[in-house]
Amino acid sequence: MASSQMLPTAMSDPHIPTVVDFSALFNEACASHETPEGLVENLMPQVSKTSWLLITSNSLVEATESTTLTMVLERAIPHGVSIALDVAWQPHSWGLEPGSQPPPEVLRRFLPLAQEAALIHCTPEEADDFFSSHDPLAIHSSLSQRPGVAITGTDGSVRWCLGGRMGTMETRMHDDQASFFSALIKSFAEHPELLGNAGEGPGTDAAADPDGLTDALRSAAST
Repeated sequence: MASSQMLPTAMSDPHIPTVVDFSALFNEACASHETPEGLVENLMPQVSKTSWLLITSNSLVEATESTTLTMVLERAIPHGVSIALDVAWQPHSWGLEPGSQPPPEVLRRFLPLAQEAALIHCTPEEADDFFSSHDPLAIHSSLSQRPGVAITGTDGSVRWCLGGRMGTMETRMHDDQASFFSALIKSFAEHPELLGNAGEGPGTDAAADPDGLTDALRSAAST
């Protein structure tokens, strides 16, 4: 089975990527700006013209980056920029032992990001730790924006809730799940109809084309 859900995306300048990685932009901007306000002014010309902004939980580690991200989201979302959230939990980035679960403070800071996301990717373990469920429908239903959810296992499995549909797929996906998610976002940026009518507002789902979503998922898994 396959399903897909795509949010309408903002028209972007042909010279600006349809998907922008927030952390990569932030790190570049830090070379010439030190305050969150200065960083935001540096980032917004690119962010406001892209279709999707990719963020991870690691953007919450440092205070300056976290504050900058909050300010960017406040300005980017009204411009029609869709938020793609890759949980990408890295305990060592937070000074924790490998394999540690996110403590309550991390979960508290993470929730606002999840509430703004149009699309979420995580592993089954991250799903349990951050959302108390590895059921993509349960995660989708628990968040106000009703995001698309893709859960990928190290065994190559993909479970999703997208565009009013649910599905499971077995793939030969490589270990680099970040590449999978990046490729999936790009497919959605090129074919926004794959996310159905979810972009029309919280709680709005429409059944998307199952064949198109299957193609997008398989293509991303083979990246």
